[in-house]
Amino acid sequence: MSSIVFLGTGPGSPVKGKCSSSCLLHASSAKVLIDAGEPCSLRLCDLGIPISDIDAVLITHGHSDHTAGLPMLVQAAWLEKRRRPLPVYMPAELIAPLRAWLDAVFLPEKLVGFPLIFHPWEAGRHEEIAPGVVVAPFPTTHLAGLRRIIEPGASHRFEIFGLDLQAGGQRVIFSSDLGTPQDLEAVLEQTCDVLVCELSHFTPDDLFGFLRGRAIGCLMLNHLAAGLAGREQEIAALARRELPDVPEIFVPRDGQTVEF
Repeated sequence: MSSIVFLGTGPGSPVKGKCSSSCLLHASSAKVLIDAGEPCSLRLCDLGIPISDIDAVLITHGHSDHTAGLPMLVQAAWLEKRRRPLPVYMPAELIAPLRAWLDAVFLPEKLVGFPLIFHPWEAGRHEEIAPGVVVAPFPTTHLAGLRRIIEPGASHRFEIFGLDLQAGGQRVIFSSDLGTPQDLEAVLEQTCDVLVCELSHFTPDDLFGFLRGRAIGCLMLNHLAAGLAGREQEIAALARRELPDVPEIFVPRDGQTVEF
């Protein structure tokens, strides 16, 4: 049976009792870290999962609540004496800054003792990122507003990708951050076994209205807006009422493992 460990379920702003965005997908004997919000290394330690067991790291976009735990993850892997390569997939624009960041905090590759292999995402390209785990990234519009404010003419920046994975014989979709639920339109044209969807940038009514009638085997609501903190059971009950055709619905807490 495959599983997702929710290391951090918080939104972009700090919320008491919640860490920043990070999940561990365990499928087909592979362990894949999806986003590295801090303190993902501590969460892995708390759960008894060696960082040396991670087969790949997938970063959806550059926001700090999805990336701030990366240097500590590399440092922890070094101190655990990892030796096998660590593939890291991310938007191309992040690769050079991340290398510079690691150099700035004294974690160059020649010190850590294992190769860090950086792979840029390409929308729609299928890649086997770990044994038995294939991913096809798809773009979302979450950063479109920031592009208009910061650098309107940018053509190769502000990239963000959701992840469409085949793992353990099942199709698992991680929404990443969305501009609107309609960003999921194309990937939900076909049945998905698991949808891990954020609920931070639109209302529950907006999301559930969009998902109604979709062929989804299990819905896991993640990355809830700060204003929804403490209302997890209420949100789960609302989702079950509004989406009666979805067999399983969860609003996971930090540290929770959900099997599927």
